[in-house]
Amino acid sequence: MRNAPSLAELQRDFAASVLHGDASIEAAVAGNGLAAAQRMQIYRHIIENTFSEALQTSYPAVRLLVGDDFFDLAALRYLRDYPATSGNLQDYGAHFAAFLAAMPEASSLAYLPDIARLEWARQCSLLAADAEPLSADAVTQRLHTLQQSEAAIALRLHPSLQIIASDYPLFDIWRYCMEPDETPPPALDRGGQPLLIWRDAAQIAMQPVSAATTLLLRALLDGQSIQTALTTAADADFDLTELLPWLVANRLVIDITAHKTAQ
Repeated sequence: MRNAPSLAELQRDFAASVLHGDASIEAAVAGNGLAAAQRMQIYRHIIENTFSEALQTSYPAVRLLVGDDFFDLAALRYLRDYPATSGNLQDYGAHFAAFLAAMPEASSLAYLPDIARLEWARQCSLLAADAEPLSADAVTQRLHTLQQSEAAIALRLHPSLQIIASDYPLFDIWRYCMEPDETPPPALDRGGQPLLIWRDAAQIAMQPVSAATTLLLRALLDGQSIQTALTTAADADFDLTELLPWLVANRLVIDITAHKTAQ
């Protein structure tokens, strides 16, 4: 005689039924007027719709680029390949760019995975921790003190700051998707368009930047000193005196200290 399944086994079988149509759970499902398979189909439909809507919220430009039918197909397959691992729907969709890059039907839109990366970066920026930015006066005072001591300088940037690089003009593509009546069609052959993404109050801001700026900011986010980051940027003409005031004005500098070398 078979022992009654444990809660963990029931949960495992329920997930297998919802995601892959496994019928092993059906013997434990009370019909109450419906066949077990029909009742499971109701659960399956609700779950599929819930996670599809979560992806639609996180990836509006992707949905506009491919259309509703294609997006629904992609969302269904994605749920099968990457089932949720968190009870928070805002965490769902982290692998969607990689999924689209491997999806044969999406291969004709070479820039689609990068648009998905941009939209997930926007999501991460929106949900990032908050931090109090330094005022312009505080930045000036700390820089002066550190320069007097000849110490290497560490610049900490706001947690919401994200950097996206691509071979495609992502900013133009994304704006055209979201504002087609106000934005000209993007020139896909214009080359890459590195982007900074950050949270400005309750809104997400985006700014195209140079490749050198991207390299410098990535180095700073990795914990390098300003002096080392400037070398990483590998651009003798890079002007930090223009970038730093811009970062301060956009409330992206949260600390300036002497750089501590890792032990």
